Amino acid sequence: MNSMVIQKTKSPFRTRTRVLHNTAALLGGRGISIVLSGGASVILARYLGSEKLGEFGAIYAYAALFGWLATFGIDAIMAREASIDREHAAIILRTGTKLCLMFAAGATILSLVIAPFVGYKGRLYPLLILAVMEMLLLSPLRLPGVVFQVDLKQWYSAGINLFRQFLWLLLVVVLAWFQAALITVVVWRFVVAALEAILIWSISRRFLSRLPEVGTNRARYYLASAAPMAFSSLLASIYMRVDQVMLHSMVNDSILGQYVVAVRVSELFELLPAALIASLVPMLSRSAKDPVIFRTYLDRTFRYFLILACAICVAITTGAAFIIKLLYGRQFAAATPLLSVLIWSEAAMFFGAVVINAMVATNLQRYLLVPTAAGALSNVALNLYLIPRYAALGAAWATLISYSLAWFIVLLAFRQTRPLVLQGLRWAIPVFALAVAAIWITMFLPGPPILKLTAGVCLYLAGLAVTRLFGRDDIVYAWAAFAHRSVGS
Repeated sequence: MNSMVIQKTKSPFRTRTRVLHNTAALLGGRGISIVLSGGASVILARYLGSEKLGEFGAIYAYAALFGWLATFGIDAIMAREASIDREHAAIILRTGTKLCLMFAAGATILSLVIAPFVGYKGRLYPLLILAVMEMLLLSPLRLPGVVFQVDLKQWYSAGINLFRQFLWLLLVVVLAWFQAALITVVVWRFVVAALEAILIWSISRRFLSRLPEVGTNRARYYLASAAPMAFSSLLASIYMRVDQVMLHSMVNDSILGQYVVAVRVSELFELLPAALIASLVPMLSRSAKDPVIFRTYLDRTFRYFLILACAICVAITTGAAFIIKLLYGRQFAAATPLLSVLIWSEAAMFFGAVVINAMVATNLQRYLLVPTAAGALSNVALNLYLIPRYAALGAAWATLISYSLAWFIVLLAFRQTRPLVLQGLRWAIPVFALAVAAIWITMFLPGPPILKLTAGVCLYLAGLAVTRLFGRDDIVYAWAAFAHRSVGS
């Protein structure tokens, strides 16, 4: 009897420990991945130059617009369903993979048919075929990797991703050394992506093959649940990638190349919310029926995400000129003001990552169409107005405004989603105020850019300590979970 009581008492530590260990592994992997990916991006940009980099960015931005159809939102639904019904995870994921295969084939064909009518023809078309195959046709092979997320064993996905990034960096070095043509770069990127997808497929099947082949075909239910996610992803892809497509069509690829550099730097940090939230999805899904526990998990998640997001914004904003010059050289100096604006859209991405997964966990994904629709429509409208007037800087401001509107404001209009957003805004407002204050103070400090970067970060961290937005209790929380490692074993 006593042992049963002890086990029940310790089970929260086991859950927390597994989540934090998994998150630590993911963050470590993503941290290294950011370095590898950033290194590849820098080498690629320096040797391709602004115009070729613009072409490179344009084809992948176009392919990303069809990513919603390739998966149809099935991946998020599979993660939720498999977390809730772990016993039948095998049949759930296999059903999802079959559905994804059909949608991926359709998305590939549709994207290639439309491409010539929106300016992707001539020498760009063969490049686009490879980009579309990589981003769309390989999706079904990646879907079974959801089992790593469900079992809180995402060091597998982190390890595979690191292998891909390391291999890609080596190839980019070789390609730059031989001054390879752009099509050669795209071909090898496809080969590396295909190898990653095959590894995910083969390793994940080891876990799924041991599970019972029972259950009913719930394909219609999965499609109905995934539909809001799919159309939300469509709209999200519009406001995340349409700016590059519009710059390609309305301005030129040389200016687009400057914009792509700023986007590459800011998007490096999008790996972090994906890594952090991935470990929390099963936990949020399981605790959704207990409002007190769910709110506790969500509250801490919002706070940590926003603190990290604003730390990144402070560092990049105060050090944009130094970072661009150090990484990409003087030829991409025009990317500096673009980066200073674009990086703040990542704060909305961090916030949105929490909101999206909280909504999926509580079966409110039908409302995801609203913020993504608002973001997509406002982004296109703002780009149409701002790009002819301010070129790439106009696109950067359009991105920031539309992201902020989508995730900080729109969902406040609905009674069901308002509590989630208000819970996040409770932390967003003071953390943002602290970040802006730190940046404002550094504007008046003399000295080189690296000194301002250091001062801005130090001011922000000091502010967190003084306001107790992050303090000793948070350190103790993490330490307590890791200290109970033996309990989870």
